[in-house]
Amino acid sequence: MFHAEKDITGHYVSEDSTDEVFKNVIKEFHEYDKKNGKFINISKDFKSKLFETFMKNSDDKTDMGQFFTPLKIVKEMVNMVEVRQNMKICDPACGVGKFLLEAIADRNDLFTMDGKNLKQNIEIYGFEKMMSGKDDITTILAKANMLIYFSKLFKENNDVQSVKYLAKELLNKTFYSRKTMLGTLGELNENKYDLILANPPYLPDASMTKAAKNTGKYIYNGQGVEGLFLEWIIKSLNYGGTANIVLPDGVFSNIKNKKIKKALLDTCFIESIISLPIRAFFNTPKKTYILTLRKKSKDELDNNVKQDFPVFTYLCKSIGELLNANRFDIDDNDLHEAVNKFNSYKNIKDKKNIEEPFKSWYEKDKQMKLLEINKFSEKVSWLIENFWSEEEKIEIGIKEAKEESTIEDFINLMNETIELMNETITVFGGTPKYKKDGGSENED
Repeated sequence: MFHAEKDITGHYVSEDSTDEVFKNVIKEFHEYDKKNGKFINISKDFKSKLFETFMKNSDDKTDMGQFFTPLKIVKEMVNMVEVRQNMKICDPACGVGKFLLEAIADRNDLFTMDGKNLKQNIEIYGFEKMMSGKDDITTILAKANMLIYFSKLFKENNDVQSVKYLAKELLNKTFYSRKTMLGTLGELNENKYDLILANPPYLPDASMTKAAKNTGKYIYNGQGVEGLFLEWIIKSLNYGGTANIVLPDGVFSNIKNKKIKKALLDTCFIESIISLPIRAFFNTPKKTYILTLRKKSKDELDNNVKQDFPVFTYLCKSIGELLNANRFDIDDNDLHEAVNKFNSYKNIKDKKNIEEPFKSWYEKDKQMKLLEINKFSEKVSWLIENFWSEEEKIEIGIKEAKEESTIEDFINLMNETIELMNETITVFGGTPKYKKDGGSENED
């Protein structure tokens, strides 16, 4: 577990007082209320950004593979899936809870008070992976974040008993940490969740991999912690359920992952792979992808039904914000365009014979390809950039064109460099010793 840490307000908390973090977060909201007016009237996006800012300013942002998902990516991933009443939705590595909270945001039909009882028309599960000492604090922040999203419900039921009841039934039963070495991976309930949204951790951890495999639950030999989480997701999805997850490039390129790729092809339909730009996540340059899966129904599995439609693929250069430490909003947003096209594609009945107006709309977009499923065998790389030629990548701006130089250009560049070297030697009181076209002034 963790030692004394500073909480969001700058106070130190110990292992025995992590509940103070939640209390201090609420105090900060209260102080804002007094100075600036009712916090409930502030944009939900702005409120959630507070948590992104807190994580961005952390002294140890990459601790144990924690790469918190920008809200713009979360929203677009949620827009790619359908959220219905009576679903069970899970995020097995929930962080501050944005995937789950965005999935149910502005849905007043999902959580209502019937007298003094909470009526839930959906079940949401947020597990903290417990891979570092700070995960307890992250879970508390997830509960505080949920309080923001459900501020109207808490405002309308603000007596002491109702608040305690809602805290117990809503906050505590949604987000919690599994305090074992394996965390989320220690408990696997197969075919349980109708929808899984996640950005699981990705890092090599030999001890965790060994411990997970020793349980006998993980047999696909996926590499790294991300491979274990992917197997957890495949198995935890209900028949016919959907998963939309962020994964690093190694899952798709590592030849050792062929067993888990085969499991994906055998048990799921691969609906989309979307390439995110480098630095899509503010604290890592890791190359990542959005993978959309639909698990086969029990009948489809029993009858060994194979995928017969193309995989939607897209190369994104932008996500609607600057890909640096500032993360300012910008108009350029390839990810939004990709999601719009994917949503139109998934609703087409005959995906093998696409007609107008979609046919022209797709063909004009050089960043999009519909790739036949036979291109994604377990024996080959699934890095979708490989299906674009060098010329195509240069045309759409994914790759810069190589500048070819003539021998004359090279000689001119070399002479300019020699001049600069001689000038530098002169500045420091020396005698120029290099001559143009190679060689040295004082060579024999």
